[in-house]
Amino acid sequence: MDKKSYDTQLVRLTQSLVNIETENRPPDGHEKEGQEYVKRYLLGLGMEVTELSPPDVPGFEQNEAFLHDRNYEGRSNVIGIWKGSGGGRSLLLTGHMDVAPKEPMNWTVCEPYESVVKEGRIYGRGSADMKAGLACALTALRELRESGFVPKGDILFESVVDEECAGASGTLASRMMGHNADYGIILEPTGLAICPACVGSLLFRLTVKGIAGMPYTGEEISNTVYDMNDLITVLREYDRERMKILEKPELWKETPQDPQLVVTKLKAGDITPGGQLSAPIDAWIEIVIQTYPNETEREATDYFLDYINSHYKKPEILEIRQVYHYCKAAQSEDSPALPLLAEKAARYTGKAKVCGAMFSCDLFALKEYGNMPAAVFGPAGEKLHGPGEGVDIESMTIVKNTLIDFIKEWCG
Repeated sequence: MDKKSYDTQLVRLTQSLVNIETENRPPDGHEKEGQEYVKRYLLGLGMEVTELSPPDVPGFEQNEAFLHDRNYEGRSNVIGIWKGSGGGRSLLLTGHMDVAPKEPMNWTVCEPYESVVKEGRIYGRGSADMKAGLACALTALRELRESGFVPKGDILFESVVDEECAGASGTLASRMMGHNADYGIILEPTGLAICPACVGSLLFRLTVKGIAGMPYTGEEISNTVYDMNDLITVLREYDRERMKILEKPELWKETPQDPQLVVTKLKAGDITPGGQLSAPIDAWIEIVIQTYPNETEREATDYFLDYINSHYKKPEILEIRQVYHYCKAAQSEDSPALPLLAEKAARYTGKAKVCGAMFSCDLFALKEYGNMPAAVFGPAGEKLHGPGEGVDIESMTIVKNTLIDFIKEWCG
């Protein structure tokens, strides 16, 4: 089969995965149909396949690394193993099956789970984050199998559950159950950059509380919308001040942006149609604070809380609560795999960019719980978690070909 037809397989596989709705809506997740598709694909390649759910890990209920407010019924990792002939280095190719919810629903290019190919991109929810990465790895493995390649080291492919919404429980389960390798590649959409490090994420909900009602009888009613406006001003000031004191690690010297405060939700008042006409009794905002690997969760949290409590004029009406748990920043240990992966990518890109990733992911789990060096490497995507999410097909082909070349030398 020629190269063009393999690229056609890559596109078709990505679309097939995108067209399966696998949303993560805590506490539930709907990865099952997608995982069954991957399982059939791996079996078709002649790989050994095993399934694993987070509760299968001994001591799961007592382990604080996991999120315990999730329902894992029918949610299992799918792990394919290509046993090597012996004497070679092993490799883990990993990604997550779950996708962010399809809302907001102002999709124009396509419906979220009816993918289309247009102007060199595949559009649909989860196309970039991260079903294209899964498809790149699966198609690379198919090409290698059909070419007659026999690895000396084991090759592991996994599609994990519950990564979105500060998850990582699926990846943690695989690491703790020993599905590890000499090197790991996480196939998140890095825009072809090779990222041996990533930022972390702290998630907070801040609520300002007031007294609901209308000032029709002369009493003074403080409006929480105005109080929230003041809080947003303080948050923006905090973000600017924090950027001045953060020490930028070397791997982020050439990244297009610094760690940010990202507002994800904002709500005030009764928003139901025909609902209450009243000053809101409360207003709340949810934010994500990105962190470098050189600052701890405690340091970042303490600075944030101290700044807000000392700069917001009405601390008595403010409640701050951490949402989920900290998505850890990570920086992988040095490995000869990193320059080799960069060398193989440079065959197609001219020069491989090695830098820190500007999103949080499961890299920490590979490092801390799998004891393996790793990097994040994947295609170019856009509008992740938003309407019109898309992935660049040419970059997908580059990822697939880079993986093939890397596997031949690393595992061969």
